[in-house]
Amino acid sequence: MRILYCNKYNFPFSGTEVYLFELMGLMRSGGHEVALFSMSDPRGPSTVYDRHFVPYIDFKQSKQGLISNARLAAHAIYSREARRRLRGMIAEFRPDVAHVRNIYHHLSPSILWELKKHGVPVIYHLNDFKLLCPSYNMVAHGRACEKCSGGKFWHVAAEDCYTGGRTSALVLAAEAYIHKQFRTYERCVTRFLAPSQFVKQKLIANGWDAKKIDVLAHFQKLPGEVSPPNADAPILYFGRLSAEKGVADLVQAMECAQHVSLVIAGDGPERPALQSLAQELKLTNVEFVGHQNGNDLDKLISASRFTVLPSRAYETLGKTILESYAWGRAVVATDLGSRRELVQEGETGLLFRPGDVGQLASAIRFLADRPALAARMGLNGRELLRERHSPESHYIALSRLYEDLAGLSQKSVKPHPKEKPPVRVAFIGGRGVISKYSGIETYYEEVGRRLAANGDDVTVYCRNYFTPAIARYNNMRLVRLPTISSKHLETVTHTFLSTLHVCFSRCDVVHYHCLGPALFSFLPRLFGKKPWSQCRGWIGNAKNGGASRRQSCAGARKPRPDFQMRVSSCHRSFGSITGLHMELRPPTYQTAQCCAREPQAYASKSGAWNRINTFCLWADFPRRRIATCSLKPSKGLRLM
Repeated sequence: MRILYCNKYNFPFSGTEVYLFELMGLMRSGGHEVALFSMSDPRGPSTVYDRHFVPYIDFKQSKQGLISNARLAAHAIYSREARRRLRGMIAEFRPDVAHVRNIYHHLSPSILWELKKHGVPVIYHLNDFKLLCPSYNMVAHGRACEKCSGGKFWHVAAEDCYTGGRTSALVLAAEAYIHKQFRTYERCVTRFLAPSQFVKQKLIANGWDAKKIDVLAHFQKLPGEVSPPNADAPILYFGRLSAEKGVADLVQAMECAQHVSLVIAGDGPERPALQSLAQELKLTNVEFVGHQNGNDLDKLISASRFTVLPSRAYETLGKTILESYAWGRAVVATDLGSRRELVQEGETGLLFRPGDVGQLASAIRFLADRPALAARMGLNGRELLRERHSPESHYIALSRLYEDLAGLSQKSVKPHPKEKPPVRVAFIGGRGVISKYSGIETYYEEVGRRLAANGDDVTVYCRNYFTPAIARYNNMRLVRLPTISSKHLETVTHTFLSTLHVCFSRCDVVHYHCLGPALFSFLPRLFGKKPWSQCRGWIGNAKNGGASRRQSCAGARKPRPDFQMRVSSCHRSFGSITGLHMELRPPTYQTAQCCAREPQAYASKSGAWNRINTFCLWADFPRRRIATCSLKPSKGLRLM
């Protein structure tokens, strides 16, 4: 099976990437073919797919101009560059399933739409609370916060809880609202993978579908042999030094446990304040050793008596707990969030109330004075890993999920060989249906009805004052949007809103009626759709049609959609019929004259013979054929 992993960092930036690269190695060992789509960074190893990576972006670079900041904000919300590069990656690697991890800002959620477009099932692996909180961690001012629950994302700016500043917080809120409005995650993600039951319950409480959420905790490799802790060994905290981690509570608690030494391994914005706090309290039993990883961190854990995790935030899992258990070390942690699932009170460690310095100090003294109990708890934690968090069980569970999604994708994407996939087309530019204002509305009803009868998916964008409040009409889906009641602003406003909506809708072709609405035809193309503009006017007969055709097309050059079509008048004649002229691009303009099909003669009341023609327009798109009909009766004849 070919598995595409998507993560913005291509090197072990944090625990998220450590797990990801260990998982990729685990899947390779099982015979799967894996590849990574990421952002280019020299700190990561080179791969054969590096040319598809998004160029390096630094959002924290200072002294950037207003235009540069605006571009970065747009990239964070929706990156065309990331989507385009992923398109090439998909074409070359041809994945069976995509495993999406940490994609925010540098890759952006836009890549989810590209995966959906190519029919690649997506597993969205939650390593934070970004779906519920724009600032990732549901933390405000050093404590757990749920004010953004229920989609109230504006709190991230009002509370000023994001460390990047209020302007960045506004961008985060905008990103959350935009993708909530267009239901990006609901529509593009096949399954959500939560690392704990706590995360799943939080999602369900905020309205997410429980049936689409699976729970699979991280795995942890066990070292071969571990030694029991020494009676005089220090206790250990390792992790980021930020306010929500509660390290200040731990430093204060050490004032009441002077006979116990504490080693703090980590770095972050709170380190200077924590060192100052330790000096103010005149603590000689607290040592800061900076950020540690790899073998150096393993040595610190194995040399500790037990570990302490005083975090005030929920956290999705707590990889540090698993790492402590791997070396047979008990854990003292806050009774909050996912830690309740990992720390079994009295069996593998102790829990205390978040922010309660006195209870934390008591737990440290209790376990420090009972080394045998601490050692037994550590061994129990190691056994818990062997039973629930082994690489083997993780591989089996995740492989089954991959296979289920890949099989589901094959069933849903591959049509019956005798069937053609339906065309998904959206009409923009007219006022709507049922009521009549011009020939555009007549075109909407007749052509839309015929396409829908053929099994195609037709969406008609209507103005809310013009079309009744109904969901469907003649098997066409109606989308009613507001507009400004003004002669000069009504059309442009409605067309702009319709274009924004259609960019995130399920359609292949966006059919603009008349040149005015085609002004916005460049937007759907950015989202991988085929814009098509149609203008109506006199083309001329076959003898001089070429010259007049070139003249009338001058106004349609900017912006130019993928297809431009002009419908000529129907001539009352018994000989030849000048029917329909169409200009196709890219790469160059080519003129094709479509002959009238099924010409039928009808007698008017006066006995004169007139002719009504049904025109069929065909255009080839990748792997499908689009068919549209245009009816243009002679003056005085009703539409048949």
